[in-house]
Amino acid sequence: MTEDKVRHHIIVGVDYGTTYSGVSIIPSSKAGLNDIIQCDTWTGDGGGTTTALKTPSRIAYSSENGQLRENQWGYGIEPGVRQCAWMKLLLDKNAKASPFDDPDLKSDIDAGLISLPSGKTAEDVTSDYLKELYEHIMQTLRRKMGGVLDLTDIRFWLTKPAIWSDEAESQTLRAAKKAGFGSRPNVKDEICLILEPEAGALASITSLKRNHGAVKLKDSVIICDCGGGTVDLTAYIIEALTPKLSLRESCPPIGGKCGGTSVDRQLLNWMTKRYGEAFLELDEKSRGPGSEFMKGFELNKKKFGTNVPLTALSLQMDHDEDEFYTDPDEGTLVLNDETMKEFFEPVIDKIKALIQKQIDSAKEATGQDVNKVLLVGGFGDSAYLKSRLQTHLQSQKISVHVPHQSSWGAVAKGAVLRGLEAANVDMRKSRRSYGIVLNVDYVEGVHDRSESFTNEFGRVLVPNFMEWAIRKGTEITDKTRVSIPLERIVYIGQGTELRTTLYCCDEDAKTTPERKNEAVKEVGCIISDLSGVDFSSFEKKRTPHGDVVKLKFEILIILGGRQGTVSFQFCVGGKTVGTADIEFAKST
Repeated sequence: MTEDKVRHHIIVGVDYGTTYSGVSIIPSSKAGLNDIIQCDTWTGDGGGTTTALKTPSRIAYSSENGQLRENQWGYGIEPGVRQCAWMKLLLDKNAKASPFDDPDLKSDIDAGLISLPSGKTAEDVTSDYLKELYEHIMQTLRRKMGGVLDLTDIRFWLTKPAIWSDEAESQTLRAAKKAGFGSRPNVKDEICLILEPEAGALASITSLKRNHGAVKLKDSVIICDCGGGTVDLTAYIIEALTPKLSLRESCPPIGGKCGGTSVDRQLLNWMTKRYGEAFLELDEKSRGPGSEFMKGFELNKKKFGTNVPLTALSLQMDHDEDEFYTDPDEGTLVLNDETMKEFFEPVIDKIKALIQKQIDSAKEATGQDVNKVLLVGGFGDSAYLKSRLQTHLQSQKISVHVPHQSSWGAVAKGAVLRGLEAANVDMRKSRRSYGIVLNVDYVEGVHDRSESFTNEFGRVLVPNFMEWAIRKGTEITDKTRVSIPLERIVYIGQGTELRTTLYCCDEDAKTTPERKNEAVKEVGCIISDLSGVDFSSFEKKRTPHGDVVKLKFEILIILGGRQGTVSFQFCVGGKTVGTADIEFAKST
């Protein structure tokens, strides 16, 4: 056994969400779901404590609120202060919109409705929030472990949306490191990433398998993680239930930015259309995330679809009494079921379309009908959402389940189970294709001569052909490594950096283009260090611009590793010369 296998450590699952964040903890010596400790005590307003499975993903800066002596976060934010919320959505704002995204999201971002403090980026604010969360985790662990904590390694498993770009994943990892995760001296702390729906799958299926017959070997299931900002779906075949849960991904994950906050935006748009300036002139403290008005609406989202009456909302506006604004003196706004349906239905339509697409993709990939949809995530707890999906799917004989224990905490629990290796996805499918642009040898009758050029060594080449190293849907395990053999003309003495542009394509593998076109997007530049390369063994040539060598090398792409991001190595002559960093492209 390796030291990594036997060394005792703590596993911490961190579900950083758009609206709420949750934390689960387990020692590596424990067995599984029943042993997981969920953080449910948080700093509350006024220095007290609040008991809940999650804490709001919000932060209030003292620099923006003169009455605050220090930053406040989560439940500890005082009423009526300016605060940052939904900042997670800004981490991936450069990504191409999917057909399942909430169409109002981009316009709200462009209009500054999801705003950041002056001089801070989304990564900065995320890091500041995660710093508060990290310190809370460490305080919780210290109360339980005392000084032993300083001698114990911690493996942090952070969750990420399935639809995020590589840049957003990298930003999340950087933000976590800046926040303090994995930074303690004298121990071997580690940060790993796991897809939110994958974590939800591990927890929910582990929970369901306790109910005899609830899930069976070879079941084809879809996990629908309905969070505050995103809805992510993965499809699995259950390969083993004992001794530990083992899943195989049926097809690449899909998703859209159409979570619970999309219902909030429907409300805000409705208020703007109905009450105009009377609503818009209110400051963010009165109508924004964290306001009493939006807290009341959050309660109504959970009540809607049950027998519990909706709560009257508190909002003081300069407007006459009407059908909904029933008491201007008290600032009372009363919504009805029909109006709530108006807010929910556009979002549910997006979710139904996502589920249907994943059902069809899973059937095409495996030849097997999907028989279960499992809902996890905060919005996944919505009784109305579950009811609408059951109605939609009953004709296909697909049952809809919410884990017996609250789906709200399922993702953080699943992250811990993955770290404990009590459950795992043994095979995944690549979410997109990755490749580079090559110049290929000119072939008479095949290529257009006018596009060709002759390089320094006399080869006639044609540019802009794609070499796809990994195609969308390719099977990936924790040990997947893909090598791209390359040849480059390098000028000796003109720098030690070799830059190779990495591209991706979200199209299905069968429609991935042969040549670079508008469907091919730049991921960024892989930067390799040439300082350790011995050029003496390569073919050389003198040119008017200096001496050149024909450098033959490989870029090794590493996927499926525990860290959860794409990484690279630079190899020459079959030997690894060093790691290669990526500089992400900036969208225009």
